[in-house]
Amino acid sequence: SRPLCIGIIGFGRFGQFIAKSIAKHGRVVVTSRSDYTHIASEMGVTYVPLSDPDTFLNQGVDVIIVATSILSFESTILKLAPSLRSYVDRSRTAPLIVDVLSVKEHAREVMLQHLPKECDILCTHPMFGPDSGAQGWNGLTFVYERTRIDGLIFDPDSKELTDVFLDANGNTHYIHEDNESHLVAIDRMERFLSVWEEEGCHMVPLSCRAHDEYAANSQFITHLMGRILGTQGLSMTPIDTKGFESVLKLIESTTADSFDLFYGLYKFNQNSMQTILRLQTATEDVIQNLKRMEREEEEKQQDQQDQEIRAKVGQP
Repeated sequence: SRPLCIGIIGFGRFGQFIAKSIAKHGRVVVTSRSDYTHIASEMGVTYVPLSDPDTFLNQGVDVIIVATSILSFESTILKLAPSLRSYVDRSRTAPLIVDVLSVKEHAREVMLQHLPKECDILCTHPMFGPDSGAQGWNGLTFVYERTRIDGLIFDPDSKELTDVFLDANGNTHYIHEDNESHLVAIDRMERFLSVWEEEGCHMVPLSCRAHDEYAANSQFITHLMGRILGTQGLSMTPIDTKGFESVLKLIESTTADSFDLFYGLYKFNQNSMQTILRLQTATEDVIQNLKRMEREEEEKQQDQQDQEIRAKVGQP
C-alpha cells in the first residue's frame, strides 16, 4: 500500500539518469564513492556514502539497483554481501536485488553465488541510456529475467510456455505459488517492474542466456564495428553519402562510451568471441570473393588477347 523505497548503488551518469525517473514513483536512496550530496538533494533523493553500507540498508530499502560498470560489478556485490547478510539476520527482511548490466549471465551467476539466499534477484537490461533516453523512456526496450523469487530459481532450460522455477531439491514450481511469502515477493517484483512500464518502456521478458546470445550479434557487434572503423581515422569529406554519414554516426556513438564498457561486453559475454571469429571469417570471404572476381576478369582478358593473336596468324 506504500510506494517502494528503492536504493541505487552507483550514482554516476547512469545512476543519476534512472534515479530521476524512478524518484517519481517512490522514495530513492543512493550511494556512491564520490560525494553526490548536492546533486541528490536537487533531485529529491537521499545520499549515503558508499563507505557506510549499514546506514544505506537501514533506510528501509525494498529494492537495491546495482548500477555499476560491468568490470566492477562482482567486486561491488562481494563488498555488499556481508553487510546484506548482517542486515537480513538483524531485520528478518531481505531486499530485492536488481542489476542493470549489458551482460546478463555474468550478473546472474555472481548474484546467485554471492548474495544471501533470502534476497530475491531480478536481472535486467534497460536497452537505453542517458543519451537515447534523454527525451523519456516511451517505447524504449527493457529486458528482464525474474531470476530468484522466494528462494525459487528460474529455469532457463524449461520448454513450458510459463516461467518455471526450481527449488534447492530440483523440484518444479511456477510463478503463481499459493503461499504468502511467494505472493509478497512477486508483488514487490511486479511493482518494481511497473515503474519502468509506467514510464513507457517496451517490456521484454527474456532469459539471461538468450539475452547474451542476442546481444553478441546486436549490441556487441555494433560496438565492435564502431571501434574497428574508428581506428581508420575516418572523417567528413565534401562528397559524403548518406551511408557514410551513418558510418560516422556509428563511430561517434560507440566510441563515446568508455573502452571499459566495450571490454566488458567482450569479456563477460561468452558469445562475443564467436561473433569476432565470424566477422573475421566473413571479412576473409569478402576479400577472397574480390580476388576471385579480379582473377576471373584477368583470365577473361587474357583469353581475349590470345584469341586476337590467333586470329591474326590465321590459327583457329
